[in-house]
Amino acid sequence: MSATTIAQKGIDALAKGDHATAITNLDKALESSNSPAWLLARSKAHQKAKNLGAALHDAELAYHAAAERGSGTSRSHMIQAQYRRAVIYYQLGRFADADCCAKWSMLLAEGRPASEDDGVEKKVDSEGNYTVTYDEFLADKENQPKPKTSDGNALAAAEKGPYSTDWNMAFSWRSQALGRLKNLPKDHPGWKVNATKIPPKPEKKKAKSTEPAELASEDELQEQKPPQKEAPAPGSVPDEKMKLRVDFYQTNQTVTVSLFVKDVKKEDLKVEFGKHHVRISPIPREAAPYVKPGDKEATSTLVLAGEIDPSASRWSASPRKIELVLQKATPGVKWGRWGEEKIGIVEFDDQEPATTATSSSAASTAKPALPSASTPAKVPAYPTSSKSGPKNWDSLPVEDDKEDGQDINGFFKTLYKGSTPEQQRAMMKSFLESNGTTLSTNWDEVKDKVVPTVPPEGVEPKPWNG
Repeated sequence: MSATTIAQKGIDALAKGDHATAITNLDKALESSNSPAWLLARSKAHQKAKNLGAALHDAELAYHAAAERGSGTSRSHMIQAQYRRAVIYYQLGRFADADCCAKWSMLLAEGRPASEDDGVEKKVDSEGNYTVTYDEFLADKENQPKPKTSDGNALAAAEKGPYSTDWNMAFSWRSQALGRLKNLPKDHPGWKVNATKIPPKPEKKKAKSTEPAELASEDELQEQKPPQKEAPAPGSVPDEKMKLRVDFYQTNQTVTVSLFVKDVKKEDLKVEFGKHHVRISPIPREAAPYVKPGDKEATSTLVLAGEIDPSASRWSASPRKIELVLQKATPGVKWGRWGEEKIGIVEFDDQEPATTATSSSAASTAKPALPSASTPAKVPAYPTSSKSGPKNWDSLPVEDDKEDGQDINGFFKTLYKGSTPEQQRAMMKSFLESNGTTLSTNWDEVKDKVVPTVPPEGVEPKPWNG
């Protein structure tokens, strides 16, 4: 039976509440792979079984496994790992640490670099007590990934940013952590911050190994080696084969572009930002190993689909990925695509680019001037059957759908603020346990049961295995 099959059995057992079986199967699967998804599942199983030390170990190991892989799902797994740390610290009574980890989960969900020094854990007073207040926490609602809407229908806002659900879960958990914290005496250890943004990397549990019955001879080993591929001749690989695998997503403020490249050396990288271009070098080319730093092919120029603010854009790098966070010159404008990669140097509209010397800071300011073309950036045209041609919907005025200054979020805030502590407890418990489908203010009704998920008609609920 393959490790994937065994892991799936463990995940299915976790969904059914059979935590012991889930841990047993995931232990076996993780002997052959350090999968972040499997580590997160085992962390959750340990946490449900009250093995909080083992749960924290797996959450921290999952964070590092995801960061080292640098795949398309790495950010999602890192977000979930920080959230799982928050849940575990909360159960350990370390409420300040729980709030810090939930905040880091939110920042990752907003597209912020994992290596950014955000100073979350440094918000302490002279006695080392955490100083973040409940009002500061509520202000973070402004940074929530905004939903996409269509036809003015609020129900159509279900299609949100790629990590908006993760952001909301972390935001809700911060409410619980800070709610507990404000009622504690100042000498309680729950006020202290001991967690770090990047957790210490724990050792992977060693899998059982067996000694081979008989060692193969050197001749036999040579025969077992696969034949080596002949290296391509210099200049023989076309540009299209050298281009990097690219992924991107955007918020109202930024476009985050991930370039997947093996063996990149952060200390050697030079990244230059222009209004419509980003130039990166040197880039190792897996398809063309003959390319060396200084060669034309070692440089990639990204021709962007929109205009950015070079001085506010930034980058980070790991051995398998380069991540660019591009600040939109016009916030709120949607990009239909991120752009395209050109092999070699493309001129920056005859202007001096803004150059980032290191990844830890934003691009240094240069003297950006107007681009040579004075026409505005082309807005993406959406498919239409209209005889009059495509319409620029972004140019239409946005109507305010609020009535008497009250939107739906304002209504719930007012309802929550005007409720008694017992009613607030009932609202939080029912909302979280029902996955946002039920809101009750009757504590006696919900205190002794798990509030079930009641999805809208025609929608089937599925378990979240994170």
